[in-house]
Amino acid sequence: MSAADVAEGFSISGLLDAGSQTASRFPVREIPLSDIREHPGNVAYSMDEEGIARLAESIRRDGLTDLPLVRRLQGGGFQMISGHRRMAAFRLLSQQSPSYSRIPCRIASDVSDEQALVLLHTANFFTRSLTVTERAAATKALGIQVEQMRAADPSLAGMRTEDVKARIVEEMTGRKVSGKTIKREEALADKVAGLIPEWRDAADSGGLSAKAVDALAGSDEATQRSAFEKWSESPRSKAATTELVASMTASKPAADKRLASAEKALSRFVASLPRNPSAADSEAISRIAELARRAGDAVRGFTEAHGARQNPSDSNRSE
Repeated sequence: MSAADVAEGFSISGLLDAGSQTASRFPVREIPLSDIREHPGNVAYSMDEEGIARLAESIRRDGLTDLPLVRRLQGGGFQMISGHRRMAAFRLLSQQSPSYSRIPCRIASDVSDEQALVLLHTANFFTRSLTVTERAAATKALGIQVEQMRAADPSLAGMRTEDVKARIVEEMTGRKVSGKTIKREEALADKVAGLIPEWRDAADSGGLSAKAVDALAGSDEATQRSAFEKWSESPRSKAATTELVASMTASKPAADKRLASAEKALSRFVASLPRNPSAADSEAISRIAELARRAGDAVRGFTEAHGARQNPSDSNRSE
């Protein structure tokens, strides 16, 4: 079975009777807002009040140009699959006029919980500009479904999850996205999730490059906050932000590997110092102390000489 075969089973034509007409498969009906439940999977997406208000004004001015998709529930009523923001906009408008207390929707029947979740996430993938976190949440949700399919069908074991996700998105939206892109976006979202809230917001608003996210993700909280304070002092382009973050999160040069190894060995000895050190141990420690003194003198002498060459006029400025 190919990735395309798997994806077809998730497409609208694969979920429902492909031989039927759209009108009969997805009848349109005006449904009271009170009869439509939100899908719990939609919590992955932003429902910011400002954006909903703008959408409501657009609907009031131009009408509803794209109908939401709902499914019938066995216990009665409907569940929103694609159109949560439009439903929220209608609820806002209904406070001003009762004519918005009902919303026209396309109704899908016989859609399972699994299929509804896949439809929700793939429908959202290209309908609007998603944040890094939202896009990754969508494809990660698809991954759960793919793994469930693998458990039921051993023939899928050799198929890469990200490739199946990519084909599902393509089947559902008609737009191509590669498995590598999906894998990269999910990895980036994981790094964004580990940033301080201020940097997470900046990343989700498109203000951080992947390189900047990598640099911040490898830094501690104090370094991230220091970098954010500097960054927030004045607006910067994404490229300039990347340069700033790189300079403020750059790690200190590592010590010579031989010195690092010697330090670790001596630390282990001190941590488990014997009760009665031998004369040989005492002599070795004395030699190490003498070598450390000589090495310290040499490094300080080099640093001082190097500094003098870099700043030949320093002595003049002090006069």
